[in-house]
Amino acid sequence: MGGVGNPLLGDLDFGPQFVRRYLHSGWPEGVLLRDSAESAHRVLHQLQEVEPDRVIFVGAYPRGDPPGTIRRYSVDTATDDIDLELLAASLGEAASGVIDLDCTLMVVRYYKGLPPDTVCIEVEAVDDGFGPVFSPTVEANFEPVLEMVRAEVARPWE
Repeated sequence: MGGVGNPLLGDLDFGPQFVRRYLHSGWPEGVLLRDSAESAHRVLHQLQEVEPDRVIFVGAYPRGDPPGTIRRYSVDTATDDIDLELLAASLGEAASGVIDLDCTLMVVRYYKGLPPDTVCIEVEAVDDGFGPVFSPTVEANFEPVLEMVRAEVARPWE
């Protein structure tokens, strides 16, 4: 499980802080929680080292849904439909240290670093201002996201 997000940018730091809050919360053997608040190529290298059977990314991003909305979606790991111009832009962002879930997914997917069983759980971000404080709406979603992550961990392997 990887927490992706931008450290100290309000709600955008949800994924890394999720990992910190629940790192020692009695996970089953074989479950690894990682702070993946790094650029895409570093996340790729982490995944290549571990070679997981399942990946769950957790984060908070503004996508236009009502504040605090929780989204769960499976990631398409096929590489045949990747837009190469968008990939080049994502690689440029990754090289400059930008931390973005979409960029991470694009780069890691292109280099075949994701297992077929890859899921994202995101909260609709409200506040991306500098600082370590979450908006009340996003703060209230830590426990519901924990329940969703535990359900993903318990889900039978595909």
